[in-house]
Amino acid sequence: MLYPEFLKVGQINYPIEYKPVLKTTSSVRIKNGVVLLKLSRFAQGGKRDEIVDKFLKWAEKRLEKVKALDFVNPEYKDGGRVVTHNKIYELMVDSLPGINSRALLRQGNIIKIKINSFLTGIQREKKIKFLAEQVIIKDQTPYLADVIEELNQLHFQVKVNSVRFKRTNGRFGSCSSKKNINIAYRLLFAPREVFRYVCVHELSHLKEFNHSDRFWSWVGAAMPDYKNAEKWLKGRGFLLG
Repeated sequence: MLYPEFLKVGQINYPIEYKPVLKTTSSVRIKNGVVLLKLSRFAQGGKRDEIVDKFLKWAEKRLEKVKALDFVNPEYKDGGRVVTHNKIYELMVDSLPGINSRALLRQGNIIKIKINSFLTGIQREKKIKFLAEQVIIKDQTPYLADVIEELNQLHFQVKVNSVRFKRTNGRFGSCSSKKNINIAYRLLFAPREVFRYVCVHELSHLKEFNHSDRFWSWVGAAMPDYKNAEKWLKGRGFLLG
């Protein structure tokens, strides 16, 4: 049986990835806007078809709960756009034989990427994404630093050693005992207030390195409606790519 490559919900096509695993059980999750099915090698034939059907129905119901999207996921391809809070990047991709793949930012918002033409399929897609992200992270780090500094001066007045974006699929933010703050790169595609909430959350940890009542009082003082941002992250954060 041929399984679908996309799951259409409303006007949006969500890519589906099928990954065989050696485990005895199968699983499904939605990660970065992709429906990921991990299918046990021990499930074959009709049993496998039943699992896929059940998982896709679950994913469809989950995605139906996400109404009109208030963010635009990045398009890492030739002619694609990457929409952040303060800039729209345009991607131009050229394939050339025998070169080292690289990317440069031109005219402030045009990312010119040169890809080795020997790269094909998934390799090419991953390389374009990696190079584009590398350029955008460098270009957007001053924006992150400005947001952290503004929030810090307004509400916390604590020492911050460094701030940076991290390409992580796990936590949206983190901070260390060395007073280094990391913010997930994919939050550049979340609503601005959600992005600022995660910055507030990490700055609050520099006051209280825990999730105690005192910690949440710092969060609430800086952003009284922070629960709306938390709700957004829980309901839609899994779609950020």
